[in-house]
Amino acid sequence: MIKINANKVKELRNITGIGIMECKKALIETKGNIKLAIDYIRKYSKIQSIKKSSFITKEGFIIDYINNDYGILLEINCQTDFVAKDNNLNNFAKNIIKYSFEKKITNLTKIKNIFKEKRIQLINIMKENIIIRRLGVIKGNFIGTYLHHTKRIGVIVQSDIDNPAAIKKIAMHIAVLKPQYISKKDISKKIIKDEYTLQMEIAKQFKKPFNIIEKIVQGRVNKFINNITLINQQFLFDTNKTVLQFLDENHIIISKFIRFELGEKLL
Repeated sequence: MIKINANKVKELRNITGIGIMECKKALIETKGNIKLAIDYIRKYSKIQSIKKSSFITKEGFIIDYINNDYGILLEINCQTDFVAKDNNLNNFAKNIIKYSFEKKITNLTKIKNIFKEKRIQLINIMKENIIIRRLGVIKGNFIGTYLHHTKRIGVIVQSDIDNPAAIKKIAMHIAVLKPQYISKKDISKKIIKDEYTLQMEIAKQFKKPFNIIEKIVQGRVNKFINNITLINQQFLFDTNKTVLQFLDENHIIISKFIRFELGEKLL
């Protein structure tokens, strides 16, 4: 029998909310693969929707920077909240984001190499590990931003019109509702196909006529798409309309967005 690391069981349990033994069984069946274990649980435990992300237990913060047609998000990780609030670390992050903007360097590996010595110096001062984890950049007109007061969530958004108030609402919506794409056309065919296959396997357990199963599956796939696409979500500030309806009313088109949440770990 495959030995499953207890940390993986804990991670899967945090994602799914189900029992330890069920998580362990799913990991054994999928040879320790978290993503496949999630699909296994959805199939056999009839859990229809599980967020395909988990969170690592790290402290730190996210900072943003907007300068005309250039928007940046940066995530810095450390081990304790105490260090996350230290001016030395905050100034380190500000220097990174300033350098990235001035030199127009968007490659994270390059940034890490450039700031390697300063990072080591800071580790020696703070006595704990520090990681430059993610750097996200959007270039173009009409960029808006939202940074949660805890600095644990940051969003930058690009639109086609200068409407800061409306764009901020969209950025706040993205922060809370966590869309992964703007619209259905941005989702790869493979992701939709995999969801259809999974839902078909779940629905077949109902032992109903195929035409009924097909309707059930298509309904669930549509719901899956709506849940992960910005324009199809119910609008945070008015749940009687979709985001698309709000955008149409304000004559806005969203072309790009980036959302960072502290410790986010995509599978």
